[in-house]
Formats: sequence, structure tokens, C-alpha cells
Amino acid sequence: MPLINCQYVQTDKATYKPGDKVQYRVLVLDKNTRPAKIDGPVKILINDGARNLIKQINDVELTKGVYSGELQLSEFPVLGSWDIEVSADGNTETKSFEVDKYVLPKFEVMVEAPKDVAISDNKFSVTVRSKYTYGKPVKGKAVVTAKTAYYYYGDNNDKPMVEKTIDIDGKGRVEFDIAKDFKLDSDRYTPPVTILAVVEEELTGLKQNSSAQVNLHREKYQIQGIDTPYSYHPGKPVTIKLVVKNLDGSPVQDTKNPVTLTVSPPDYWYRGPRPIPIMPVPLLAGGEVSMPTTTVPPPPKSQNYTGTLDKDGMVEFEIVLTEEESSSYYSVKASFLDSTSYITSLSKYEKTETPVDNSLKVIVQTKNPALGKDVSIRVQNGKPIPYFVYTIMARGDIVDSGYMEVPENRDYHVFKITPNFNMIPQARIFIHYVVGSDLQYAEETINFEKEFENSISIEAPVDAKPGDEVELKVKTDPDSYVGLLGVDQSVLLLKSGNDLQRDNIFSDLSQFDSNTPWSYGYGQYPGSSSGVVTMTNANHPFYQRMPIYYDMLEMALDVDRPMYLYQQAAVQETQVPLARQPSSSRGKKTVVRKEFPESWIFFDSSK
Repeated sequence: MPLINCQYVQTDKATYKPGDKVQYRVLVLDKNTRPAKIDGPVKILINDGARNLIKQINDVELTKGVYSGELQLSEFPVLGSWDIEVSADGNTETKSFEVDKYVLPKFEVMVEAPKDVAISDNKFSVTVRSKYTYGKPVKGKAVVTAKTAYYYYGDNNDKPMVEKTIDIDGKGRVEFDIAKDFKLDSDRYTPPVTILAVVEEELTGLKQNSSAQVNLHREKYQIQGIDTPYSYHPGKPVTIKLVVKNLDGSPVQDTKNPVTLTVSPPDYWYRGPRPIPIMPVPLLAGGEVSMPTTTVPPPPKSQNYTGTLDKDGMVEFEIVLTEEESSSYYSVKASFLDSTSYITSLSKYEKTETPVDNSLKVIVQTKNPALGKDVSIRVQNGKPIPYFVYTIMARGDIVDSGYMEVPENRDYHVFKITPNFNMIPQARIFIHYVVGSDLQYAEETINFEKEFENSISIEAPVDAKPGDEVELKVKTDPDSYVGLLGVDQSVLLLKSGNDLQRDNIFSDLSQFDSNTPWSYGYGQYPGSSSGVVTMTNANHPFYQRMPIYYDMLEMALDVDRPMYLYQQAAVQETQVPLARQPSSSRGKKTVVRKEFPESWIFFDSSK
């Protein structure tokens, strides 16, 4: 069922003891995070750990989209995972909490480990910190365990596990040798390493633990493409931009060592002369005869290009693939020192049913678009732009649109938009104009920083003594609903997950994005990424023909057709859109549409 509104449940704790009071809030919001307009009743169900219905509230009355409730637990409740289920307008949201007997932890443990480590670094260190909830350091011992986690078939229990014990007085440090401790296979997937630290308090023997994960990499650098192309025109230049980063994401500042770009055709099953596989044909005299052989044309050669990084760790290549040496497909890889990465695949440009040259581009020039701050957008083409219309889609709605005049004989134009909350966290812009009978269009996604429209701030004293009266000052926009939650830090150390999460809310907002229906073709079409449905009689580039794959035996028996033996299968373009074309109809003529009626539908119905 499509998402109509967003429902959230917040509890004051994630774990409760028998006899505790469960306090909760229910929020029902629309796609703009405002109180939702509910057509039907809002229902709340609370189930215990054995799935017994404990409480049911029908026709819940919301105040500005919020309902606050509570549930008193008995002294002998069912232990386990309870849940609060909220239903509104056909959508259901469930929040779970634990009911258990527990003792609140008095101190916390933190594990500090590098997120990414290259195997060539040989070693990495882990720091274990521990402190009481009131800030004092914990003294005791820490047992630090490191174990690889394999994600292929095999028994994880027999993989190397390293355990080291250290003294700790607030913090301690331990080092691991990658080659010696983990014994990684050189030809297999490199698994992450899970670090578990268990701290035992010296005086009481109480234990607390925490964990972290270290990702091991066989290569020390990350090579990534920037606005990478996916097709090429034989004889025309293709620009490929790369950035080389360290494992921590920082750019590599090395202007001496070169970056190598390798452009390779697909791997062939066989290179050079090859006899066609045949089926023996018996002769009347009892002998056998073989069918004629053919030769596979020599494949295009790989091409290498070199360049050096600038101060930002970037390099740009311009390559030209000529008609004589072109393949229908190329794989592009890049190497820097001992690191190699796949960048993109380049497919040979195919003419469309309506040959329209659409080189229009939309570039978001503002680096970090944010709510309320102007965003600069550049529209460019290789030829003069007479005008253009822009449409901005977000959460399934057109949130902004406009008509832009472009100075005469200019092939670019820059304009600005001021984003509102309806565009957060992601909006899509659709640019189009018509020249003659051709539709020129381009689409781009704008990712904004995740911010809410309403702002709130809380002022409170840094320290307070037992028995002191604490004053809180809350500042927010007028006519706001304010809900406060305050718990002991030990409660969060025991278990979290009871509170509202901003990332979850923004993730839900993206579910309102619209999508255009499939246009039964095999290429880009207007609105395919922005969600704008375009109805036009103008020509626009759209590849509508479906490739047909032939098996190797059929190819072997078709001696007259040149045959390339790829890893998967050979591809031939055909006019049949949905089914494989029988061999007897391969020579059929393409049907060309000649009639263009102005009235398509005129229909009346009294039913």
C-alpha cells in the first residue's frame, strides 16, 4: 500500500523492570512533517512478550499530530519483547521494548579503532576507554578479542581469533599484527575484523563491553570516477575524471607517481582463427563430412593513458576511440601504485528511432546545498539555448517551476533557486525546451543537508547537586508542540533505540518520491529519473529496440553472419520488441510509421 502518512512511536526507555510505568508518544505526520489529516480512526494496540493483547485504544485523539499515553506494568509481567502497534489510514507502525529484570550499569566502555586499514600497513592499534557515568576513570582489566568475519560458505568458528589482556586505568591500548594474527588467504575476499572489549572493574568484578569493526583492504587507495560517462561516439573525445583517495576519504596528494587509465574491449572466449562447432553428417558410403570453417575477426586492442594528480587528488583523461578499432563495449579501469579500481563501462553510441542530438546538461554548482540558502544551477549545451523551462520535483510534488530566457547565441545559463523544506532531503530538477520539432531535456538530483524546518534549542545548567531544582529553557518556533524526554545515562548504556531518529524520518520522506511508468523501451526517456510525466509529440532520443541474444549452437550453424564470441553471448539488434525472432524471419523489413493523426481519442460513455 502506498505511504499516506508517517507514524512514529517514542518510549521513555528501551528496557523496563516489572512494576515500571511505560510512557510513550505517538506521532502521525504528513509528508511535510506536519500533523497529518487522518480520514479514519487511529488505533493503538499493546502486546506483551507472549503476544497477548494487554491494552487497546480506539479512536485516539491527536493534539497537533501527537498522542501521549502510559502503561503501568504489573509486578509479575510476561518478560521479553513487548510492542506498541499504531494503525492509521491503512498504515501500521510497531515499536518494541524489553521487559526484563536488570541492574543498571555504572560505567561505560568505548572502543576506538580505525575504520579502514590497508593490509600493507601490517599493524593496527585499538584503544579501550572506560569511565563511570559521573566521568571518573574505571580501573581494572580489559580482555580484547579480535576475530575475522567471513561472508562466504564455511564455518566461521575455525577462523583465527586473537585474545589479548591489558591493564586499564581509564584507557588502555593493544596492537594487532595483520599477517600473524589473522592469516588471511591471498586469493579470497578480505573480511572485516570484529573487535570486542570486555572491561572488568577491579573492586567489584562487574563487567561491561563494547565492540567495533575494522575493514581490511588489500589496496591502500580508493580510485573513483567523477560524473563518469557510459557511452562513446567513435572518433569523438570522451572525458573521464578520477579522484584518488586514502582509505579515510582524504585526497591523495602525490604529484609524482602516475595514474594509469586502461580502456579494454571485452574478454573473448577465443582469439584468432576458429573452426565452427558442427554436428557430424553421415554419408551414404559410411564416411563423414565437415561443414566449412570461419574466422573470428581480431578483437580491438587495449589502450593505456597516464596522468598525474593535482593538489586535490584529481586527474582528467581525454580518450578517443576510432571507428576502425572500436568495440561495442569497453571496460575502463584505473591504477595508482598498487591499487586498481573498475571505473565504468563505455557502450558504443547507438542511433535512436528519432535521431535527436541531446547534449543538454544540468550541473549543480553549489557544493553543499542547504535549506534556505541559494543553490546555483548551470544549464549548458554544445549549441545555443533559446530558452528553457525548469521543474523541480520532491516527495511526489512539483515544488517549483519557471521559464528562463537565455541571451541570444549563448550555450549556457546559470540561475538560482532558494530551497524550502519541501525539497529536503532530495529534489530532482527537470530541464527542457523544444527546438524545431526536437525535445531537448536533462535531469539531475540535488541532495540537501538534512535539516528540519522548525528549530529548537534547550538551555540547562552543566552541573547540578542532588536535590537542586533544575531549570530548562526551551526555545522554538511559535505554535510548536514540544515534547521533552530526560533519562539517566545508565539507561542508555543498558539499551538504546527508544527515541526518535532523524535519519529514519528523512528516509521515510524519500518514500513519497514519484516514478514515471516504464515506456517500453531500452534507454532514457523524459522524466525517467525526476518523476515528471512528459506528454509531447516532439522528437526525443529514446532507444526502443530490444537486443536479442542467440545461443552458441545457433550462431555456429549460421555461417554467413560474422560471429564474435563474448563471455555471455553474441548480441544482434532486431525490431522484435518482446520475443526472440525466429531464424526464418530475420530478413523482414522494418515497418516505418507514416500516418500522424491529430485526434487520438474521442469517446463517450453513459455507463
